[in-house]
Amino acid sequence: MVGLMLFVSACTTVPKPAQAPLPADAPLGDCCQKPERYPKGLVALAEPFAPTIGRMVAAVVWRKGDLLRHDAAIDRLLADLRPLDVVAVSNKGRLSGHAIPGHFGHVAIYVGTEAQLRRAGAWDHPAVRKHHAAIRDGALFIEADNKGVHLSTAPAALDADAIALLRPAGLGAMRRRQALTGFYQRVGMPFDYYFDLDTTSCTFCTELVNTVLPEMRLPTRRVYGRRLILPDEVVAATTRGRTGFTFVRYVRAGPDGWEALGRNKVEEDLLAEWSKPERPPQVASLERWTQNRTGRR
Repeated sequence: MVGLMLFVSACTTVPKPAQAPLPADAPLGDCCQKPERYPKGLVALAEPFAPTIGRMVAAVVWRKGDLLRHDAAIDRLLADLRPLDVVAVSNKGRLSGHAIPGHFGHVAIYVGTEAQLRRAGAWDHPAVRKHHAAIRDGALFIEADNKGVHLSTAPAALDADAIALLRPAGLGAMRRRQALTGFYQRVGMPFDYYFDLDTTSCTFCTELVNTVLPEMRLPTRRVYGRRLILPDEVVAATTRGRTGFTFVRYVRAGPDGWEALGRNKVEEDLLAEWSKPERPPQVASLERWTQNRTGRR
């Protein structure tokens, strides 16, 4: 849906204003407040073609995520991860990383190794058993993207420039086992290109987490008439103790290095993204042009 707006805005070249520095006490509450950054008429025009546009957007990749340049960063993340951890992913080397406003554009769920699934009592569940070979070959994550709900290896799921690691709190052993098998039971489910929480026959990344782990209390908001869950808002709410997740770590990389950071840095990066103009300059220019043309008639 939003992909068409990206293509349109890419065809309109205007000077980009310099981003104003953030005040030292900028409230994190400013995050995620105005996500409708594209004209509603243009969104409505693109809506019938959402699946086609979504697949086109997913296919556009300029580069791999910077984290994949640093084996030590991936090793650190894998050492930290526990089954049911959620990784929020920021990858600006893909067009899909720009498809919604904000820093994080996707989440994936770490479901664990064979040894971890055995310890959780989930290894012999029928929904898990059919994937034994894939798990042994390194498929440690489940995610919902344009391929539907599927297993992913670490290089695929952690293909990112930055990752926030979130961990569910307060789950007993039985509930953890139920949740793990719940994610596996949804493998093969189609992707929801309309990002609508009220459509249950298909799903998107944060909806998958919300469906299997409703006790995590993920924040929802209405965008273009539909209820959805923004990855940025999940991370922001978690850093403020407003979800059932706990914030574990923020790992950020560039071409020349990587660093493991805390909640202050992830909040800074969230605010930096959401302090940008409410309308991308290309879209604002397009709107003004459309209004001028309409006014002349």
